[in-house]
Amino acid sequence: MSLEPFTYRSDTHLTEVPREPDESLHEYLVRANRTLVGRVRMLSRARDESDYIQAGEQARWRIDRMLLTLAGPLIGTAAYVGLVRAGITQVARFEFIAGVIAFAGLTGGPFVLAFATLGPKVTNWLLSHRSRCAMLPMRRRR
Repeated sequence: MSLEPFTYRSDTHLTEVPREPDESLHEYLVRANRTLVGRVRMLSRARDESDYIQAGEQARWRIDRMLLTLAGPLIGTAAYVGLVRAGITQVARFEFIAGVIAFAGLTGGPFVLAFATLGPKVTNWLLSHRSRCAMLPMRRRR
């Protein structure tokens, strides 16, 4: 299955089947029916491939949205846990603690967005690198 969008590359219309001069009506109808059935199957496969691609994109967007939704509270929680472990919460004022947590949330958002967009690219690069490294011993045998 190709992951490229389908485009029909022809000057003729999809339903146009020209009749040959020495062909009887019955032969033409049988040939036209077979041709049109083939084109319908081709379009059906193209539609199925595009549905598959769209479902993959929707799943990826759903995972990214869940990551971004969960990352906000986790960044604030991590900042508070860091302050507690450092012992700053016992001596600092409430406004300072709230400001540090808010600053961590504001600066953590762009990092989460960067990881959400770069994550699939890095994963794809690692997978392609591993497959290339796995193919090197096979290439040397020749």
